[in-house]
Amino acid sequence: MEMPDFEAITGAGCAALKEARLADALVAFDAALRLCPGDAATHYRRGETLFLLRRIDEAEQCHHRAMRLGLGADPDARGAAMSGLVPGDFGWMSHILRGDFEAAWRLADNERRQRLRHGISGRDWPRHLRPVWDGGDLTGRHVLVRCYHGLGDTLQFIRYVPLLARRAAAVRVELQPELIEFLSRLPSIEQLHPLPEPANEKPCQYYGCDAEADITELPHACRTSLATIPPVLPELLAERADQPHGPVRVGLAWTAGMWKPERSIPIGRLTALGDIPGVSFVSLQRGAEYDRWREVRDGPPMTAELRSDDVGETARIMRGLDLVISVDTMVAHLAGTLGIPTWLMLHFAADWRWLLDRADTPWYRTMRLFRQKQRGDWDGVVAELSAALAELATAPPARLAAAAVSPPVPRRRSLLPGEARRASTGR
Repeated sequence: MEMPDFEAITGAGCAALKEARLADALVAFDAALRLCPGDAATHYRRGETLFLLRRIDEAEQCHHRAMRLGLGADPDARGAAMSGLVPGDFGWMSHILRGDFEAAWRLADNERRQRLRHGISGRDWPRHLRPVWDGGDLTGRHVLVRCYHGLGDTLQFIRYVPLLARRAAAVRVELQPELIEFLSRLPSIEQLHPLPEPANEKPCQYYGCDAEADITELPHACRTSLATIPPVLPELLAERADQPHGPVRVGLAWTAGMWKPERSIPIGRLTALGDIPGVSFVSLQRGAEYDRWREVRDGPPMTAELRSDDVGETARIMRGLDLVISVDTMVAHLAGTLGIPTWLMLHFAADWRWLLDRADTPWYRTMRLFRQKQRGDWDGVVAELSAALAELATAPPARLAAAAVSPPVPRRRSLLPGEARRASTGR
């Protein structure tokens, strides 16, 4: 075949991948590689497809081939090969999904070295893809922690700031304005700054700092392993009064943001939850879907609804609930941060932080995961969740204990890079 045929086939594969027609994409990339088995970008795109299909072993093999064929030495070419459906390189995410954090950090270290070797800073990249930490030791530094991702990411990873503060000279945090009041009680932060619009960004020196890192990079900077994930911060845990006897009060959030819409479940698919006796529901949904729901009122009946976008108000409502049921969005992270029993509904190719196949998560000890077993199968999730909720509703005195997941496993404290080196050398 002529080369244009190869380009047409890969183009069809890329189009199918961007439209999440993963089976079609895989067929096209397989056909393209039969024509040109040494094309690194096609191996990478095939790997992304397999990653989204959760065929992780095969995805990793594709990643290795793509790196050996040249993408490992050409960060720009790798960026061009990415579909945008995966928020970063699927190679390290594959390791994280397996719980092999150490392998993920080694891969990320190598990627940073390759970028620096090619003079690529990434400063002009979109915030959610931008590398901020330079890989250096943060001990004794004045560190600016930037929160360039979502509210849920900030809530999940803020637990690393006190750990960092024990080693750094000072820590300042530039974060979403919506979270400033909620996180202002943390004593380890020297100062909180509102995250500006991209056009108004300032260098870290403007804040009196000589080092910086994105908050999502702190697990890497701390060399976290599966056994050393820090717990949620005690300063943020909700004070829970004994709930009066009566219906089990459940907060619901069913729609996430526009990025990865497959995270969301149509509220009508949750209607069956309203048939469970002994349960009352509170809407925790905000945004455009809240406005739509107020007009239609589909799904299970709600006895109350959240009417404010204020994070503190959301937390106040949650403190009066027995359980939060949510899709993968900020509501779930806030409930987990508060220590409130939370049931998380996950789509098939869930984010790397939720690992593979587990019904619990080391990030939040009061959270239980309900996963799609097949792509798009929300009915299976709802059936499993309905059975669990019906069981919970029949035993009100033990409602909180039943809603929480298994007790935490022993954890060691995460080490910062400088501490890790001293520990390994015995100094």
